Amino acid sequence: MTSPLARRLSAPRPNDHQARQRELLRLLARLEFVPARHLHALVAPALHTVTFWRWLQTTHAQRLIWRHPVAPGRLPGGIAASNGAPPPRTPMLYGLTAHGRAWLEREGVEDDLAVLERAIVRDWRRPELKTGQLAHDLLVVEWCARALIGLRRSPMLQSVEVVMEYVSATSESGQPLQRFDALVLVQVAPTLPKASNPGPIPWTWAQPGAPGVLAWAVEIDRGTEPLVTLLGKSVMYRDLTVSGHYEATLGTKPLPVVVTPTARRAAQIAREWLDGWPGGRGIAAPIDRLADRHGGILWGRYKTMGFNPARDATLWEDLGLTRKQWDSQQECKQGSDAS
Repeated sequence: MTSPLARRLSAPRPNDHQARQRELLRLLARLEFVPARHLHALVAPALHTVTFWRWLQTTHAQRLIWRHPVAPGRLPGGIAASNGAPPPRTPMLYGLTAHGRAWLEREGVEDDLAVLERAIVRDWRRPELKTGQLAHDLLVVEWCARALIGLRRSPMLQSVEVVMEYVSATSESGQPLQRFDALVLVQVAPTLPKASNPGPIPWTWAQPGAPGVLAWAVEIDRGTEPLVTLLGKSVMYRDLTVSGHYEATLGTKPLPVVVTPTARRAAQIAREWLDGWPGGRGIAAPIDRLADRHGGILWGRYKTMGFNPARDATLWEDLGLTRKQWDSQQECKQGSDAS
């Protein structure tokens, strides 16, 4: 089996149509749907913008993917101009069709067949979206997509896997006991590879016990859940961590990552979390403190939830990775590209 790093170093050429198609469909098999504004950076950032959009429309015409318009105001962060002008094109969501999933099956690109079993497909002509939970689901996708964009650009990335609505534990009768909005499992290399040329996203499940592995349990809060529910979540995370359940099932302890609509809500949740799991794992941030100007998803302004007073925190503390180290690897990569 080809290693994830070898796959990245044998990246396809920017004009490789089949490789682009493969990367697009593999992404949509995991994220359910993605706003059009993220697809270019995730699938083929080296391709000219106009060329990419023409190719995307061709792929849609082949019925491998569906598309659905979405009101600009529903997209996290908004995409309208500062003067309130409408966007130049109607915002679209793209997702996988049954035909697209069948293409992935025929190509045999997924080592883990569970990816295709989990993939949510919709009708090409009339993709039905659950409007009642669309705002929540868009926030989950937004966090994951922006995290993937940052990871994809890093030469440190060795592997990544994303599972939406990940059921982490079940009862004896098979009923879910805990469900993450998303599980993101990442493996990074401690040093820059000699020949770094990041290419396609290296989708694969990190091996249990492998070095440089992190698991992020993403929890999107829209301010609607009673605080007592959040207290219950902290207790569940505590119990499953202490019992060793996560290490047995994931090979590592997940870090709960709670994203809230406001700083006030983040503080309220942190107080409940502290009651349920004092000194425990978990970080939180309001969505506006994860903007690119604050470090983005990967290096935004998170705070601990299990300590009083709360302290600044990052997604990377289990590895001891600092922003300076991360940025230095990026600079080394840019230097090697220029040489």
